[in-house]
Amino acid sequence: MKYKVLALVSLFAAMSANASVIYDENGVGFVGKGDIQSLFDWNNSQLQENASLLEFRFITAGSVTWQCEWFTGPTQKRHVNSVSTHAVDTSAAIDPRKNSKGMITGFNLSGTVDGGEEAYGIGDCNGLGADKTLVEGSIVYEGDENPLLQVRYTSTGDWFDLLISQ
Repeated sequence: MKYKVLALVSLFAAMSANASVIYDENGVGFVGKGDIQSLFDWNNSQLQENASLLEFRFITAGSVTWQCEWFTGPTQKRHVNSVSTHAVDTSAAIDPRKNSKGMITGFNLSGTVDGGEEAYGIGDCNGLGADKTLVEGSIVYEGDENPLLQVRYTSTGDWFDLLISQ
């Protein structure tokens, strides 16, 4: 009986260490170091050494549309416009999460990085006008329903998919 309990605890610990990819449609979430280590077959030392050379991106096929709203004048007239982008391929903003000893334990995802003045991040309401905000629930994907997170090591390496943990 003692061995069965120990085996179950070991199995649970191993499963939880390798299932730490989660993000939302805005590109906010987390990637655990175990997922990166497994993908590239790295030990902890290799991850710590190579982490600064990792690149993350979100891609989708199809289009993404969302609505932005703002209010004007003394009567606060509501205005709404639609914004869309096609075949999203945008860098993910990341911040390595470190423990108290300074070791990387994963990567916080804080959204997407715009590729230039004309580029829109998903749900971005910047542009002409002031005080525009995203209309809640207005993000609509046509084609792929959710963006796919990918990672690569060095700027010349192949991109690998990071699937959301269930």
